[in-house]
Amino acid sequence: MRLWYRFVKFAFFHFYNEFAWTYDLVSRLVSRGKWHDWQRAALPEVRGDRVLEVAFGTGNLLWDLVTEGHHCAGVDLSPYMARFTARKFRRRGREAPICRARVQELPFRDVTFDSAVATFPDYFILDPVAQEEMARVLVPGGRLVVVEGGRFLKEDLWSRLLNWAFRVTVSPRTWKEAQKQFTHSLFSVERREVVDGGSVVGVVVAVKKSG
Repeated sequence: MRLWYRFVKFAFFHFYNEFAWTYDLVSRLVSRGKWHDWQRAALPEVRGDRVLEVAFGTGNLLWDLVTEGHHCAGVDLSPYMARFTARKFRRRGREAPICRARVQELPFRDVTFDSAVATFPDYFILDPVAQEEMARVLVPGGRLVVVEGGRFLKEDLWSRLLNWAFRVTVSPRTWKEAQKQFTHSLFSVERREVVDGGSVVGVVVAVKKSG
């Protein structure tokens, strides 16, 4: 099994890098077309004009935020995702407001953003250093909105297979890490679930405490 998990880790690394161009297609397939809808569950929780997207991936939600009139910035560590998103924005007649950066070292001044968004983030979201950095760039009362993994509520074979697939593509240790809840003394945290037809997605709203 250890060999299997090493293979999965290797595959996901390349999926987010050299094969970033397949991300939109694969995510639509494994979510039965729900991936973007799940991402958009973050939008009703966004407050204010200045919004940061952390790990923007292929830029679909970032595009939604920009076209809704927000002043946005996006950070992602993958150079492949950055190039893919930049090309997507240029095809649509805009420059992508993006940069490459680690979440643990955000290249922004203190209290720059009203909201920050992360959809289906890697386990960096549980790193206290990353959490402190996201708190640093938010205004007091600013929101960090995290969309966690979606799942299907239907009992048909394909839905059950897709729900099962996530469990078998992470190691027991990683799965245990994934079940930890977002919590930090700098934030007040609420959790909710958004039901969309035959699926549900978890949303975390973490509000930066004042003072």
